[in-house]
Amino acid sequence: MNLNNIREGELKEVFDALEEAFKEKNIDFYLIGAIARDIWYARGDEEFRSTKDVDFAVFISNKQDYQEVRDYLRKNKGFTESSTNAFVVIAPSGVQIDLLPFGGIEIDEEVHFDGSGLTSIKVNGFKEVYETGTQGMTLETGHHFKIATLPAIVLLKFIAYDDRPELRFKDARDIINIVCHYFNLQSDLIYENYSDLFDDEKRNFPLEIISAIVIARQIRQIISGNENLGLRLGRIISGHLVLLEKSAMIRNMANESGKDVEQVAAILEAMLKELK
Repeated sequence: MNLNNIREGELKEVFDALEEAFKEKNIDFYLIGAIARDIWYARGDEEFRSTKDVDFAVFISNKQDYQEVRDYLRKNKGFTESSTNAFVVIAPSGVQIDLLPFGGIEIDEEVHFDGSGLTSIKVNGFKEVYETGTQGMTLETGHHFKIATLPAIVLLKFIAYDDRPELRFKDARDIINIVCHYFNLQSDLIYENYSDLFDDEKRNFPLEIISAIVIARQIRQIISGNENLGLRLGRIISGHLVLLEKSAMIRNMANESGKDVEQVAAILEAMLKELK
């Protein structure tokens, strides 16, 4: 896997520091967001827009443990705090890292800290992804990290977009981009485990429809223990399907993929059918 396109040199130093801090405090974690997506894309030699975002979901039981990780990075690794985001730390190289806590400190799926700037985040789905939606992967940097799977990334991006649609338009584009690349990235998995999608009835399905179905099936497995999350995801998708071209999410997906609204809607309908 070649991570040169996502600034491997800078990230190695960042990953070294974070891994040391997490081990020192006995904290588990996994990579999510754009950096996780880019790692999957690099694994399949797919073209992608490189990202400056580094997001870690941090499994933590209380705010004190979370603060101790941040203090360790500041005192021992030269990291600094962000004045605009309570969940960001800044590496000496200038790379910004989101440390997104979950697992025991959220109230109604929300984590809140005192301070200025962004002090609250939603963490719906983080625990479910931690339990069944990650895969261990060795990077060229030499680190072995848990990485959110592509279906898990799609799940979290649907939720993030729904939480803050005015700020998260890139999530809609990332979702459709993952769907369009997924078959090439995961063809062996699809052929080996989803042979029913190639029977006579479905033989003429476009590859992106097959990908949408497989992604939805894996999301369904990830959230199988959380009925409310499944219902919420269904409401998100069905709500945009009702709006069609009036949905900013669908328009963003169409612009990103070069498909028309009807084609994007067919992809979302295939996902919704599997989720139900």
